[in-house]
Amino acid sequence: MFKSKYKCISLLMSLVLVLTSFSFGMTAQAASTSELNSKRNKIQSEIDDTQKKLNELSAQKKETEEYVAALRSKISLLQDKIDNLESEKSALQAEIDAIQTKITNTENEIIAAQKEIDIKQAEFDASYETYCQRLKAMYVSGAASNLEVLLTSSDMSAMLTRSQMIKSVAEKDSAVLNDLMKKMEEIEAQKQDLEIKIKELGEDKANLETDKQELQSRLDEINASKSELDAEAAECNALMQKLNAQSSEYMELIDTDKKRLQEVEDEIRRTAVASSTGSGSISSSTGSGSGRLRYPTDSTAISAGYPNYKNGGYHGGIDFPVSTGSNVYAAGSGTVTLVKRLNYSYGYYVMIDHGDGLSTLYAHNSDLYVTVGQRVSAGEVIAASGSTGNSSGPHCHFEVRVNGNRVNPMNYL
Repeated sequence: MFKSKYKCISLLMSLVLVLTSFSFGMTAQAASTSELNSKRNKIQSEIDDTQKKLNELSAQKKETEEYVAALRSKISLLQDKIDNLESEKSALQAEIDAIQTKITNTENEIIAAQKEIDIKQAEFDASYETYCQRLKAMYVSGAASNLEVLLTSSDMSAMLTRSQMIKSVAEKDSAVLNDLMKKMEEIEAQKQDLEIKIKELGEDKANLETDKQELQSRLDEINASKSELDAEAAECNALMQKLNAQSSEYMELIDTDKKRLQEVEDEIRRTAVASSTGSGSISSSTGSGSGRLRYPTDSTAISAGYPNYKNGGYHGGIDFPVSTGSNVYAAGSGTVTLVKRLNYSYGYYVMIDHGDGLSTLYAHNSDLYVTVGQRVSAGEVIAASGSTGNSSGPHCHFEVRVNGNRVNPMNYL
């Protein structure tokens, strides 16, 4: 008898179907993990190249636009690497969950199968014992041969009757023996199949441990990359603030918390669309966003244009370099839809809906003078300029959006 638990053929058939399906899913998952790993290696190679450039620039002089640009490039790559690692972590966790589910299901089915085999084994043992007892009784009683039984018959009728009885007994013995052989073969076949499944179960458990170790490795790498990202962002922000004394371009400081930045952007887009369509659905927005706007500050000088800074980094609006406390004006008549006071992202900012899908946003202010729902006129003072949020110096960051999407403000001024 095997000490391990076994499974019946009917359950094995269903298990095979489940495992076949699972195996297909695992193959697809493995390919995805492999692709993510390949992408991570490529990103790491780019990070290494950027670090070499930083090392070369550092040997000369750190406080330059070129060094800051290289540092921002590395920071962007580090963020890509972290995103990739997070995807790998999710893929590995899904793989672990799937293997764990498979192991649990297989163990439960093996337990159920063992119970069924035990029942079959008991039935076989009882039938076999009965058959053995019959043979033993026949041997002990010294049963006469079939020929002797027939020849001692008193007449033809008795002979025929005895002949039929002998035939019936022989057929019954043959059927019992055949049934015993069939049961024995079924049980042995089930045991062999279950040994294979038990071996697979052991392999699954080994794979589970390997994946868990891999997952922990990814978690450690994510934490290390986040620490490196935070350190590089702090250095970059400090350098940008120093460079402000040499340049009029006040760049947005780097915030490594991508989730909260995305939440800000999502709220702005959602509000802009809802106010212009009344539906809150981007796909249903039909405003053309047409109209002319005035400049939001007394100065028309622009330090950073749309859609990029001088160093190539994305810039979603245009910046007007004005001293802290300068007036910020509504670029057109409309209704105030957002008034926020954040210590990150846009800082203190205002958004105005001008109708027809057109809205404007004024960011990094030091103070705000309007409230949500308030009607304002073109040229009305709505805020005081500043450098709140992710800003490296005092200015008015001005955006124009159509149905929630950023567009070039210069096309409207």
